Amino acid sequence: YSPKLKDNIFPPSTAELQSNKATLVCLSSQSVAFAHVTWLAAGSPLSTGISTSTAVQQPDQTFQISSYLSIQTSDWNTDQVYTCQVSVGSQTSEKNINKSACPTEQQ
Repeated sequence: YSPKLKDNIFPPSTAELQSNKATLVCLSSQSVAFAHVTWLAAGSPLSTGISTSTAVQQPDQTFQISSYLSIQTSDWNTDQVYTCQVSVGSQTSEKNINKSACPTEQQ
């Protein structure tokens, strides 16, 4: 048995990028209530600016965890690559995001 695990990462909103702060959102869906979320910038683990919710059970019996990473808009504009890494047991799912990989209206 291996727990189902999938995660998605979302860029800061255009409105938010007008300010100096930007928030990246990582949504993780897995078949167990506990998952470990790690954020990385250019491959190095981050320890500040992270807010992760507790798991919320969905109608389909999966659990969803939301994790938010607060960054400086200037870091986003330098095309820094951010990674949301979600681990459940021995499984790990990773999603990367950076400015140039997003649709142009996000820039």
